[in-house]
Amino acid sequence: MNKKKVIATILIIIAVGLLVAGGILIYQNYSNKNRIVTSFNELKTALTETFNLSSTEEGTSPIKQTVTGTMTLNINPLLGNSSDGSDVIIGNLNNSAFNYEYRLDTAEKKMYLNGSLLLNATEIMGVNFYQAEDISYIFLRNIFDRYIMIEDNDIFSYLDNNNLTTDDINYIYDKITESLGNNITKEDIIVSNEDGTKKISLKLSQERLNEISEAIVEDLKKDEKTQEIIGNTLNNLEAASSNETDTTTNSESSISYSIYLEKNDIVTYEFTVDDGTDNYSIIFNTGNEKSIAIEENGTETLKGVITNNDNSTTIELSSNNINIGNITISDNNFSLNIIDESTGAALTATLTSSTENNVITTTFNMGMTSSGVNLDFISLTDVKTVTENIADFSNINTTNNIDVNSLTETDITTIENNLMTILYNFMGITI
Repeated sequence: MNKKKVIATILIIIAVGLLVAGGILIYQNYSNKNRIVTSFNELKTALTETFNLSSTEEGTSPIKQTVTGTMTLNINPLLGNSSDGSDVIIGNLNNSAFNYEYRLDTAEKKMYLNGSLLLNATEIMGVNFYQAEDISYIFLRNIFDRYIMIEDNDIFSYLDNNNLTTDDINYIYDKITESLGNNITKEDIIVSNEDGTKKISLKLSQERLNEISEAIVEDLKKDEKTQEIIGNTLNNLEAASSNETDTTTNSESSISYSIYLEKNDIVTYEFTVDDGTDNYSIIFNTGNEKSIAIEENGTETLKGVITNNDNSTTIELSSNNINIGNITISDNNFSLNIIDESTGAALTATLTSSTENNVITTTFNMGMTSSGVNLDFISLTDVKTVTENIADFSNINTTNNIDVNSLTETDITTIENNLMTILYNFMGITI
């Protein structure tokens, strides 16, 4: 091979090498950024599967129903003290009941609530709330003798914005993730290796976070379907983003989102907030041991190891590697058990709900176990009957009303005095 061919061959090899190296560098920068962005969908899936979160599609069909029920409370009288009057309050609570009737027709944009607080079977205070399209009427029984009218109070628009289907939520989530991917840069990404595990971090200063938040809101506002789904909520997001920008930023504060990979599989997600002095992290592990932990300045303060069994989820709790109890969630039931291993004392709480025909019974209990003795603190029971496809508003008469802006100082004083009288009597306080 002559000298010219040798030089040409060397130049070609160098050029190819530079192209390959440059390509690898560009790919790595893009790949790390892309991996962070795509991880948000993996995080959503991991949380749904780990905590057995329902992904059932919720319909947006109109709701028409009437609900009637009674709620009662029972507090252990031993918790009361005659010296501070808490025994009187507890006694009155135990002799009270809250009766309610709730009617809703979203197609007609009407809603009605009749609530009554009874003490020894006698009403001491009641409320009638009626919503007709964008006008609210509030009547406070035994407090004020007229309906208070509030115009341009469109509760149903708020309800519509909070009645999103699973597809709606996924669409908005995907648009936010897409916008995030378009607005972060490789300078926002930090890559490191910790004990053989690759760590990719998206780290944003307060100023940079504000910039990206504004950009995401602007992108959402440009999307027609997003406008249809969440509408005016975008304006609230824009206002919140603007207010955040106007505040003085701490140049040392930052927020980080990190993923830890083994090969290309994510085994840990981590969110960290650093205010320049202290940092707080939430760490979600999805490896062989599924867990969620809270760290403060690198020290684990609370950890929950998660186990799924059929339709239930159990979370074993620990603090500084010491067992402190567990949480169990199944269907509509919830239980909490906090243990002090040094004394054997335990705090327990349960929430159960059962349905028979159209009657739903919900019970909450909290108590303590010490030296083998059980002491109930509080129990709450709610029994309600749900009647579908019936919501009658024909007997509601709000003609005796006053606009909230027309209330006089005398009216406001009357409301305040009557309300305080009821509360003082309930607490056993003599005025």
